[in-house]
Amino acid sequence: MEYKNLLLICASGITTGLLVRSIQKNIEARDIPIHVYSAPAIISEQIINDQKIDGIMIGPQARYEISRLEDLLSFKKIPYKLISDENYELLNGAGVLEEGMKMLKMETSK
Repeated sequence: MEYKNLLLICASGITTGLLVRSIQKNIEARDIPIHVYSAPAIISEQIINDQKIDGIMIGPQARYEISRLEDLLSFKKIPYKLISDENYELLNGAGVLEEGMKMLKMETSK
């Protein structure tokens, strides 16, 4: 089974780093073929150009990144989604994982 690479982008990387840990616990518990990691917005364009990314989720405080990255993401055919405010504020890894799996068109049954 091929792993999907899911990148979370935020303004500085601190909160999203905590969120990634919560998502990873859910991935391990459910044995889902996703590799998730985060990066601050300032280096996101370089990562998108240099690595295989299957989907991007953007923290609510970095929503401005959508307009900056939209053309590149469209060109590379990488789906992206803004993380819901509620899931982000609660560091709800399970909820963000579900959002990401739907975006990646993966089975989301718990």
